[in-house]
Amino acid sequence: MVTLNDARQVFETEHTRPLAVGDCVVVDAGPPDQVQSRRSSCGEDPSYTVGALATSTGECPSAEYQHFPGPAADRATASLCLVPNLVADHCYRLGMPVGVVERAECTERSASNGVLVQITQRLDVRDRQACPSSAGQYAWPYPSPARTYCTATVF
Repeated sequence: MVTLNDARQVFETEHTRPLAVGDCVVVDAGPPDQVQSRRSSCGEDPSYTVGALATSTGECPSAEYQHFPGPAADRATASLCLVPNLVADHCYRLGMPVGVVERAECTERSASNGVLVQITQRLDVRDRQACPSSAGQYAWPYPSPARTYCTATVF
């Protein structure tokens, strides 16, 4: 039988251990152009999956990863090579600092910071050729976990 104390210890251990490949995080932007991450559910929209950890020199194994290097990011966040967890048919504002994604309404036509994009398809493969190549449509491939987003620029 699991006691309340055992459950609390498991929870505290899980939430205080360093982030690892496969964990999910949310990246929050704060003033002035600072970012920090916090552990989250992979179902939180938007969130990121840790695909790799940066080397001791702060480099990710692929330029395809979302990466928030220091000094704009706190130490823990700067060590993460991230793959976005986005939902097909949802729209997101790509804001500042560069790489931060926020959920937005597809009808939003605000001139605020960033670009509004719609995820037209989410594929669990790394394939830049899987998406249409017409104007305003782009492929965002990621190596691990293998994922490609087909996007359309809305505004």
